[in-house]
Amino acid sequence: MKSKYLPFLLILFTVSGFQKVISQTASIENVEANPGEAVLVPIDFAGMTNLGAITLFVHFDTTVLTYTGITNLCPEGNGTISYFDPENSRVGFSWIAPGMSGVDFPDGKYLDMMFQFHGGYTELIFPEDCEFATFEGTILQTDYINGSVSAPSVTFNIKVFLEGAYEPGSGGEMSTVLNAEGLLPGIQPFAPALPYFGNNEPVWLYNGDESVAIAPDDAVDWLLVELRDAPTAQEATSSTIVARKPCFLLKDGSVVDLNGNTPVIFYASFNQGAFVVIWHRNHLGIMSSNAVPGLGGTYVYDFTTGADKIAGGDAGYKELETGIWGMAAGDINADKSTDIDDKATGWSAEAGVYGYYGSDINLDGQTDNPDKNEILISNFGKQSGVPD
Repeated sequence: MKSKYLPFLLILFTVSGFQKVISQTASIENVEANPGEAVLVPIDFAGMTNLGAITLFVHFDTTVLTYTGITNLCPEGNGTISYFDPENSRVGFSWIAPGMSGVDFPDGKYLDMMFQFHGGYTELIFPEDCEFATFEGTILQTDYINGSVSAPSVTFNIKVFLEGAYEPGSGGEMSTVLNAEGLLPGIQPFAPALPYFGNNEPVWLYNGDESVAIAPDDAVDWLLVELRDAPTAQEATSSTIVARKPCFLLKDGSVVDLNGNTPVIFYASFNQGAFVVIWHRNHLGIMSSNAVPGLGGTYVYDFTTGADKIAGGDAGYKELETGIWGMAAGDINADKSTDIDDKATGWSAEAGVYGYYGSDINLDGQTDNPDKNEILISNFGKQSGVPD
C-alpha cells in the first residue's frame, strides 16, 4: 500500500540535504605567483548569516610571505580589523556586528590578504581557535578549507653518482649498504649539531624538518638539491638561491623526491638561468656548468657524463670508471675542500665507529682504513667549484 507520507518525507530529505550543502564555510584560495611579486590571497565565505562576531587566524611561512594588510572587503566598511602576530607566524582578523542585529555576509569573497611573495611554497592554514558566532552568541559549526601560495611548480630530472658508494665495473650503480642495514635516518641530515667536525658553517647547512617514515628501497643516501637563478655559472653565488630541498639518491643515480619514486618537484621560477647545485654530507658539492635547459616546466641534467658538466671541472670531480663521473668523496668537514683537516678532525676522530657518520666516506657503515687509504688521501687537494 502506498504511503500518503512518502512525498512529504522526500521533500524533507531533499531540504535537509540542501541545508547540508550550504553549511558555513571559510576557505582560502590557492594562488600561484612569481618571486618578488605582491599577491592577493582571497578568503571566501559561504552560508554566513546572522553573524555577530568573527575571530580568524591564518598561519603561514614568514620566509615565503610578508604580510602587508587587507583590501577588497565585502561588504565594504564592515569594520574588520587585521593584525600580524610574528611570534606565532600568523595574521589575525576580528569583527563585531556594529548594530542591534546580526549581519548576513554574501557568499563569495570576504577580503583579500596582501602579501609580498619571496618565492617557494607555503600553506595558509586556519588553526583550531578560529570562530564564527551568531548575534545571539551561538558558535557556528564551520568548515575551514586551507589554501596556499606557491611559485609555478617545476620538475627536475637529475642524475648523479657518489664516488664513495660507486661500485667499480658496474657500469653505473652504487651500493645501498646504509639503507640495507637500516642506518639511513628518517630525518634529513643537513641540520647537524654544530660545530660539525670543527666547522660552524657547513656549506650545506639546512634547517628544514623534512622526514620520511622509511627510505626508498634503492636509496643510497640523502642529498640536498639547490636551485640558483643567474645568467652565468660565475654569477650563480649563494645570493641567487631560489629553492633548496632534501631528496634521495637511488642506486642508479636518479635523484628523487621524498616520496621515493618521482623526480624532484620545486616551486620556483627563473628570470635568468636555472643552475643546479648538489650537496652531500661528505662529498664535494657540485654545480651545473651551464644553466639547465627546461621545457614545459621540466628540467633534465645528467652530471655523470663528464667533468665538463660541473662548474670547476675535474678540480672538484672524479672519473669513477671510463666515461662515468661522480662527486669526489672526502669533504668530511663540509668546507668545500678535501685536505688534511678532513683526516684530522673527521676520519681520525671517528675511526672504528659503526653507523651513519660523516667520516664514513665510502658509505658502508664503517669508518675504517679503506675510507682513508683508498679514497680520502687520494683526493687531497680537490676543491668544490660551487661559487660562494
